[in-house]
Amino acid sequence: MASNSEPHVDSTNKNEFKTLNSDGLNWLSILLLTTIIGTFGYFYCIIPIFGNFREQSVVEWMWAVCGKKEYDYGHGRFVPLVILFLIFRSRKQIAQCERSSEWWGLAFLFLGMVFYVVSVRTIQARIAAGSIPFIIYGLIAFIYGRKTAKYFIFPLALLYFAIPLPGLTQATNGLQILATKIAYHLSTLFGADVTAAGTEIQSTNENWDALKIAEGCSGVRSLIALVFVASVYGYITQNKIWKFVIMVMSSLPLAIIANSIRVTTIVLIAEFWDAEFAARTYHNFSGFLFFPLGIIGIILIGFLLNSGWKSKQKVISRQLVSGKESKGKDTEKIKGDDT
Repeated sequence: MASNSEPHVDSTNKNEFKTLNSDGLNWLSILLLTTIIGTFGYFYCIIPIFGNFREQSVVEWMWAVCGKKEYDYGHGRFVPLVILFLIFRSRKQIAQCERSSEWWGLAFLFLGMVFYVVSVRTIQARIAAGSIPFIIYGLIAFIYGRKTAKYFIFPLALLYFAIPLPGLTQATNGLQILATKIAYHLSTLFGADVTAAGTEIQSTNENWDALKIAEGCSGVRSLIALVFVASVYGYITQNKIWKFVIMVMSSLPLAIIANSIRVTTIVLIAEFWDAEFAARTYHNFSGFLFFPLGIIGIILIGFLLNSGWKSKQKVISRQLVSGKESKGKDTEKIKGDDT
């Protein structure tokens, strides 16, 4: 009797020890996570380091700079909401992941801290903002493991769409010239008597003042925003990397074409109707009319990559099946002739 009861007592003690040990580890991980989140919030959301007068934290700087007209990064203010949506969308997969601590996550965490220190020493807020994905990813990988952290890679990478690129204004010159050339050729096809010089389109008969394709009309704002939309849409709808790459790359010509058509309509309205209306009222709201064209193009490309490819596979599979059936009928017929 005694020998049978002793193993039962030992197993009970072991189970109690494992329960206490797991509870202790859970509380320790929660305490560690809370401490790190509080530290992160203090250095990135509270401490004023950046800005013209050192009055902004990293998050405040990102919010302010995305609202400036010279950067044309208005979409950047919506990036955090999209990131939270994508993480919420993967909540079931994240909850089902096996928990494990990955020590290499500390390397990403340390690298993000190094970037932050460098940004403070050089007063470069972009470097501090770019360190955020490293810190969050490294923290998640260290506490919850690689399988959980993989669901945060793409959403965190989207944060770079909220960090304006340096020298972006100078880089728009090529887009300005390209938009001017395309608009000029399209306008002449529709019968407009215009000439183009540099980044200006003007009436040959001087019926209206020259239209200058400024930085805001270069299409860089719609280009970056459309790449952002294509990236999110491709991540949600495409299950192959090559399909995702095609969708993102196709957003570049779509943005250029949509902006060129927009500039063309401004020239045509100025030529055949009201130049003042074209240069002011229509110019200000026409971007809201033609940006959806790029989105429609992205949706169409996604449809072709998914439904078009699947239908092609179905046709091929049907041909293969019909070929097998015909072969089977032929063999049965041959057997019938032999009998």
